[in-house]
Amino acid sequence: MKNSIILLLLFLLSIFTFCKSDEPDPATEWLSQSSGTSKVILGAHFVDASNGYLVGTDGTIRVTSDGGGTWISQPSGTSDFLRDAYFSDASTGVIVGESGLILRTTNGGINWTAQTSGTTEHLVHVHFANNAVGIAVGQGGVILKTINGGATWTQQVSNTIVEIPGVYMISENVAIAVGFGGRILKTEDGGANWVSKTSGISNDFRSIHFFDNTGIAVSVGGKILRTTDSGQSWVSVTSGVSNDLYSVQFADADRVFTVGTAKILTSTDGGTTWATSTSPTFGSDLYALSLKDGKGWAAGQNGLLLTYQP
Repeated sequence: MKNSIILLLLFLLSIFTFCKSDEPDPATEWLSQSSGTSKVILGAHFVDASNGYLVGTDGTIRVTSDGGGTWISQPSGTSDFLRDAYFSDASTGVIVGESGLILRTTNGGINWTAQTSGTTEHLVHVHFANNAVGIAVGQGGVILKTINGGATWTQQVSNTIVEIPGVYMISENVAIAVGFGGRILKTEDGGANWVSKTSGISNDFRSIHFFDNTGIAVSVGGKILRTTDSGQSWVSVTSGVSNDLYSVQFADADRVFTVGTAKILTSTDGGTTWATSTSPTFGSDLYALSLKDGKGWAAGQNGLLLTYQP
């Protein structure tokens, strides 16, 4: 009788273990959400868990105030591709795009005004250290800086002509930019000087993000690099995929996400190891990623929008 009870308990334990292991982790299970557009979404930024922006081809701007449940269109006044958006607070935001286009709003996107960028190069990414100081980067090695919340911009010397599709401002003075051909640039004086760092790869970088001193850079071909000293040195980590990776973000010190061609990868140890998340990507490219207050949104081709909200 005693042996029968033990065998029964072991059997029930095995069933519980099997079922538990077969369940997707709710923190990494992504579900479809309607963006309300079929345009390609190239950039995403959420101010908080409710209010967010999507930008994309043909001057597309979409805004939500309910966490992505519904989206409405905002007039951009342009048909140019819009590549990225960043809001330093709920009212003030900047969008960058083709031919040096910079749009700025001070009323939460009700009105957008074109700013003088001083360049005709396509701008690909923008990031701010605080409400005032930000950097925009793009093709032809262009780097622009603002110190007044995006109202005016000045060009900096990058010493490269390759496309720079990613930048992250650790502070007002310290920033890291990544570019094509494995290029990594760092400034410690607010952009007066940009210094090359060794990446060890020749893949085209597409995105970079930091949490404190730890940073992750992702590239085409599934290459992922990691730093723990604010970008002074970089080591390659195994992604487990060869898919192109287009955007990366930290959710917190441990959880990091990266998206790309038909893939979403998740790390739960600060980017040291990676696993494929459950996601209905439908074989499409995901170009944009935004994480806020424990929630996440990823977007890309044909208006595809995915979300996880644990």
